[in-house]
Amino acid sequence: MTTLNVALIAGGRSVGHDVSRKNARSIYEALDRKRYSPILVDVARDGKWWLQENIKEFPLHSESSGAQIMFLPGGGGKALVHRSNEGDGICYVDVVFPTLLDGILEGVLETAQVPFVGSRMPAPALCADKQITKRILRDAGLPTSRSLALIDREEVQFKFAQEVLCSRSLFVKPASLHDSIGVNKVTCESEFKTAVDLAFSCGNKVLVEEDVEGRELHCAILQDPLQPNNLLCSWPSEIILTDQHAFFTYRAKMEGKGVIFKTKAELDETAADRVRALACEAFRVLGCEALARVDFFMRPSGELLINEVGPSPSRTPSSMFSKMMEESGIPYNTLVQRLLEDAIKRSERDSKPMIELPPV
Repeated sequence: MTTLNVALIAGGRSVGHDVSRKNARSIYEALDRKRYSPILVDVARDGKWWLQENIKEFPLHSESSGAQIMFLPGGGGKALVHRSNEGDGICYVDVVFPTLLDGILEGVLETAQVPFVGSRMPAPALCADKQITKRILRDAGLPTSRSLALIDREEVQFKFAQEVLCSRSLFVKPASLHDSIGVNKVTCESEFKTAVDLAFSCGNKVLVEEDVEGRELHCAILQDPLQPNNLLCSWPSEIILTDQHAFFTYRAKMEGKGVIFKTKAELDETAADRVRALACEAFRVLGCEALARVDFFMRPSGELLINEVGPSPSRTPSSMFSKMMEESGIPYNTLVQRLLEDAIKRSERDSKPMIELPPV
C-alpha cells in the first residue's frame, strides 16, 4: 500500500491557536503509519507557516525558525519549503487535515487544489461569523435564538438590549470565535459594558444574545463523500452544568470540571429525530460538507433553537464530536482515517475539468 503524505496544519492567528494545536497532536497520534506519513505545519501567531521537524515535542515546543512552507496555487499539493541557509525545495502533500478555526484556511487549500478534511468555501467563512450564520438560518425558516450585532465599537444600552431580546440576562460574545472564548453572561449595565469591551478586544463584531432557559444539546454529522445527501447524524448528546458554572465556559470545556457530558441525551425517539432532522437541515442550508457539529437549546416547552454550527469542530479523543461519533459506532482512530479517506474521495469526485464558456 502506498503511503500518503498528510499535512496537519495547526495554530493560526486567532485566540483558538492553542486549541487547534492540541487537536493536531491528537490527530497525529491517531494516524495509521502504514497508510499516512505526517507533515506537521504550525501557523504562528504572526501568520508565518513553520514546518515542524521535531514533531515529538509539539505542541509543548514549536519551531519558529528553520523551514517555512507554503502551498503553490494550483499545484495539486506541491508545497515550497524555504530554508534561509539552504535555499528552497519542494515537498508534495497528498491530503491536508486542518485544525484551524478561522474559516480562512480552506480557501487557501482550494486555491492550491489539494484534498483536505472539511467544508469548502463559503461554509467555513459563513459559520465563522455567528451573526451571518443566524441570518442565513432565519432566512431559511430555521429557529435560532434572538440576537443583536454590534459592529466597530458600536454602543448600546443594556436596558435597550434587554427589551429588544426579551431577556433579563444576556450573553455577550465575539461574533467570530469558538469554544466560548470571550463569552460572558451579564445581568446588569456594568457587567454588560465590561463584557462588550472584552468581546471587542477579540474582534470588530460582537453578538448580544438572549439567555435561553433549557437544555443544551448537540449533534455530530458525517457526510458520505460519494452521496452528499447521505448524512450520518448522531443521537443528540447533552451538556449538564453543575452549580460550578453559570454556562458552558471555555474553562469548563478545556478542564471538563463541573460538567456532565451525556453522549446519549435522555430523549424519546420522536424528540431525538426532531433534533437530528433540524441538525441535517442546518448542515445543508449553510452548505457544510464532510462533517460538522450542530448545537441546540431546547426550551422546557420542547421548542428547539439552533445555537451554532461548527464545520470544523474540535477532534480530540475527548471532544464532543469524537464522543458522539464513537457512540454512533465509529471509534476515534477509525474516525481520523475515515475523514482523510473521505477527503480524497471527494477530491476525486470533483476533479472534473471546468466547463469553458464560448468566447464573447
